[in-house]
Amino acid sequence: MKKITFLLIMFLGVGIVSAQENEGFSTDYGRNSTFVKNGFWDNWFVGAGAGANVYVGGNFSDPDFSDHITVAPNVQFGSWFNPYYGVRLKASGGALNAFDRVGTQIQKTQSKYVAGELNFMYNLSNYLSNYNSERLYSFIPYLGLGYAYGWDYEQITSGKHVNSLTVDAGLINRFRLTNRIALDVELSGKVVRGEFDQTVSRKGYNGIATASASLVINIGKATFAQAELMNQDEIEALNRKINNQQAEIQNLLNRPVETEREVVEVIKEVIVNKGQEPVNNVVLFAISRTNIEKHQEVNIYNVAKYLKENPEKKVRVVGYTDKATGTVEINNRLSRERAKNVSDLLLNTYKIDPNRVIIQWEGQSQPPFNVPEWDRCVILYIE
Repeated sequence: MKKITFLLIMFLGVGIVSAQENEGFSTDYGRNSTFVKNGFWDNWFVGAGAGANVYVGGNFSDPDFSDHITVAPNVQFGSWFNPYYGVRLKASGGALNAFDRVGTQIQKTQSKYVAGELNFMYNLSNYLSNYNSERLYSFIPYLGLGYAYGWDYEQITSGKHVNSLTVDAGLINRFRLTNRIALDVELSGKVVRGEFDQTVSRKGYNGIATASASLVINIGKATFAQAELMNQDEIEALNRKINNQQAEIQNLLNRPVETEREVVEVIKEVIVNKGQEPVNNVVLFAISRTNIEKHQEVNIYNVAKYLKENPEKKVRVVGYTDKATGTVEINNRLSRERAKNVSDLLLNTYKIDPNRVIIQWEGQSQPPFNVPEWDRCVILYIE
């Protein structure tokens, strides 16, 4: 009967095969890594800055280069879907200086404009090398499409506004300042219709070249986690174990009614009676997970019931992880969150006095069983 009970508990304790999170870095090149999908509100960013515009069109070569330069403020917001692929919306504007030759004279036309664009960004630093959320410098090219609107053309008596679809491209040189803030030094170009400057030469296409600097702030979760996928041999071994346990359970179900009744009686015997101190209860967790699965809550219920019947007793809730996966930092966090979730159930659901619940976590330093699937646990020690 003990063997039967053990098989039932083992079957319920087998966690779902999933990914162990390596937060903020990858052990392989980004292009060869699989990353855990973040939530919708993670990895967003906003930014603002300013730079210098140069309108490339009309009679560009006659005036001094400094005469072409105008100030160009910009704002942006966007999101990264993984460490190397993201999108953003960017708005910019300001003044533009265009020049044209009328007879022997160089005519300058200054106008105002605003432009919006949707960019598709690719972080080549994270793609070609290992992903590292603390990398000082990242190289990020992008392409996009947009719309520009110009008005207030000085020196032009006819035509007060013009619009144009745009093709945008650029290079972002990102310098990490803190975990949340980065400095983007950006070189970009925008292709517009030749009519956009409203000078005499209005054929073909012209361009707006920009060099700018912006402060970018990350919102929400600012890192990604690499998924350490189990190899095929491990998956097949777990599948064989599950299949064997299912076969054992099926054999139990096919046994005569008398035997089934005997099994129920044995299971009832492990339920804690009043005044009887239970053995240390173990709550098992799936790899990299901290949530308590429903079939594990019975172990917490038994402890809560015993504490209510024995008000002089306390419980020490200790979280653990295995040594085989993750880093020391990740495992410390996992064991802490597991212990806290178990204690929260005792305090909030079963209304145990907080003075009777002691919370500890060991990370991977003192695994209780030295079996990876068992070491991902919380043990409730009665004191």
